Amino acid sequence: MNTTIGNLNLALQGGGSHGAFTWGVLDRFLDDDRLAVEGISGVSSGAMNACILACGMSAGGRENAKNLLEQFWREISCRFEQIFCPPPAGCWERVSGLDSPSALNNYLALTRELSPYQLNPFDLNPLRDVLAELVDFRKLQEDCPIKLFVGATQVKTGKLRIFTNRELTADVLLATTCLPSIHHAVEIDGEYYWDGGYSGNPPVFPLIFNCGNPDVVVVLLYPLRREALPFTADEIHQRTSELSFNNTFLREMRAIAFSKDQIRRDWLRAGNLEKKLDRLNLHLIEDSGFSQLDSRSRYNAGAEFIQTLYQRGYQAADRWLDENYRHISQSSSVDLAALFC
Repeated sequence: MNTTIGNLNLALQGGGSHGAFTWGVLDRFLDDDRLAVEGISGVSSGAMNACILACGMSAGGRENAKNLLEQFWREISCRFEQIFCPPPAGCWERVSGLDSPSALNNYLALTRELSPYQLNPFDLNPLRDVLAELVDFRKLQEDCPIKLFVGATQVKTGKLRIFTNRELTADVLLATTCLPSIHHAVEIDGEYYWDGGYSGNPPVFPLIFNCGNPDVVVVLLYPLRREALPFTADEIHQRTSELSFNNTFLREMRAIAFSKDQIRRDWLRAGNLEKKLDRLNLHLIEDSGFSQLDSRSRYNAGAEFIQTLYQRGYQAADRWLDENYRHISQSSSVDLAALFC
């Protein structure tokens, strides 16, 4: 296996089509020869981005990784747009006399009443075909320059399971993206799994324990804070959804911030774990624009929307590098205690 060691690690949040923002971040990082990635942890679309990047790097370096990421998101946009394309103009109005709702909104409304075992009894998922076409799992398992950590949630226990390179398969990636209102639970070795975001979004601890580099860049797809109190049913649903996917990450960050503070206070920090936590440098890349989007936007795979998210991610990474590259290997570029404690 290629044992290239990079100067940073990445932790990639999941968030459906909002993962196109992360694609933009990764594309900007791949354009910078100063940066090399040792390990990536991720769930849902974050895990997809991680595996596509790693597969591309394994097969042909940075340019190939850029091309494969673009191809992946182009395929996602094309295939899901075909499923949720709007009905012919005038069709719905003639039947109901109402404005034409999108097919996506109709489907999401149905998922509140019917399970995926009723709506999709044959478990059809276009993502399965995209993975079969683009991802060389043998390379990820045996000849990958990047350490990968993909999280999925055990349905029975709620525990987070981390899959590493040698365990990665198409089923693992389908498991980490499995929203239980839309997809059948994914069975792996007799255990059933749902989206990894329920138990870690993203998990940071695998990078701390398994990577030598102390710098972790977290790419966020959910706002850390909302100022306005939600009043409408949609606003409340959106906020509760965000909390369910963000709380495990926030708890992990609070634990890390608290531990680092305690370690600094104790001059006898000789243990291996204490040393790893003490030297950990944490960085965040986010976009305040996500607080303006509703929860349904995470299912929007329209080409224009995907491209807009990509561009915002590329620009956010560019700004972050201008302002914070000097912190890499030196210190955190965020105040952990102020943000998470």
